[in-house]
Parts: sequence; C-alpha cells; structure tokens
Amino acid sequence: MPNPKKSIIIRFLVLNVLLALLLTSCATVPKPVVPVKPGKDVETLQSLVSLSFKSPAGSAGGRGYLIFKRPDRFHMVVLSPFGFTVMEIFVEGDRITCLVPSKETAYAGSLDELGDRNALKGWGMMRWVIENPPAAAAAAGGKLEREGKDGVREYLYFDERGLLQKKTNDNGDQVLYGDYRQVNGVAFPSTIELHNGQGDTVKVAFDEPEINQPVEDSALVPKLDGIKVLPITDFKGL
Repeated sequence: MPNPKKSIIIRFLVLNVLLALLLTSCATVPKPVVPVKPGKDVETLQSLVSLSFKSPAGSAGGRGYLIFKRPDRFHMVVLSPFGFTVMEIFVEGDRITCLVPSKETAYAGSLDELGDRNALKGWGMMRWVIENPPAAAAAAGGKLEREGKDGVREYLYFDERGLLQKKTNDNGDQVLYGDYRQVNGVAFPSTIELHNGQGDTVKVAFDEPEINQPVEDSALVPKLDGIKVLPITDFKGL
C-alpha cells in the first residue's frame, strides 16, 4: 500500500522542479529587440525630463516636464528638488512667456528680443531642433546641406540607419541627437544637446516619453490671471 505522506512529498518535489524549470526558461528567453529606424514624425510629446544648462556665466540643472505640439508649441515646467514649480516656459511661434510662480510674475515677448546673455536664449533654438528632417533614407550614412527657414545655411548628419545625429549651421549653432529608441512607431532620441554660438548649452534627457498621444491646447497656454506681466527683456534669471 502506497505511503500517503511519501506521495505528497514526491508531488511537492516534482512541482518545485517544474516551477524551477519554468522560471529558468522564462529568464533565459531574451526580450525581442525592436529595431530603431526612421518612421513616423513626432506630432506631440509629453515627457519627464532631466535638464542641465551651461553658459559662460554659470550652470544649473534640475528636472521637469515637457509638452510639445507641432508645429512649434512648447510648455516646459522646471521643478525644484522638492517637486515645486520653479518656472514655466511657454513657446508658440516666435513668442515666449516665462512664468515664475514664486514672484507672481511673467515675462513675455518675442524670441528675437532675447539678448545674447539672456538665460532664455537657448530655448529660442527649440524650433530649429524639432524641425522635421527631409526623407532620411536618401541621406543615410551621409551629410545633407540645405538652407534653413531663416535663410541660414545648415548641415545635417545621418547615421547608416538614416537617423539624424547632428545638425549645425553657419551661425555656430549645433544640436546633437543621442540614444534613439523606438516609441510608438517613432525613432526618438533619448537625449538632445543644444549648443549656440555664444557658448550656451542646454541638455535634455527624456524619461519614458509619450509620443503622438492627445495633448489639450489648454496645456500649452500660460495662466496669467493675477500675474504681473513684464517684457521678456527684463528677465535676468531666478
């Protein structure tokens, strides 16, 4: 007659062996690698970001949240280490608004009004950064020269996959695109680094970006009720 206790022990051991084999097989199955290649364009973007700013006058860094909607609308929220909003930057076309909640003050005006030493000057390049490149397949692994929308000659450099790696122009401006990931059918760089001809650098690293998802227009408009609005030329930093 079979020993019931012994049968239970055997079944328990068999189940544990099967479970161990199952876990081992799951652990050894590699995740599929999604090839990164040119595809759809970025129409909207929402992402947590890490930010760093460098200029001849100093440097700073932090975290924030970026919202973008094509063709040229941005909303950047810069956060303190404790999660409070330090500053909000809105860009639409050639207009920029910088809102500083702690001062109940906003600075608004044209991007063209920003002087070379204005701390917001680097954001004026964002329109240039996000312009759709031409059909990249024709320039894969090579260099393309063209006239930009502002009439300045610019140069685009692609890798062998047809992904834009670098863009420069005759003004001495440069933008670098790094560590591409495939997100919702879009080849998207995890980092963007901007350098202007005056020695300023803005680096943006994206954290789990949401691409081509709905963005409400209200998220791209500054709320200025009860806020004192000054000319953008008055902004000297926080």
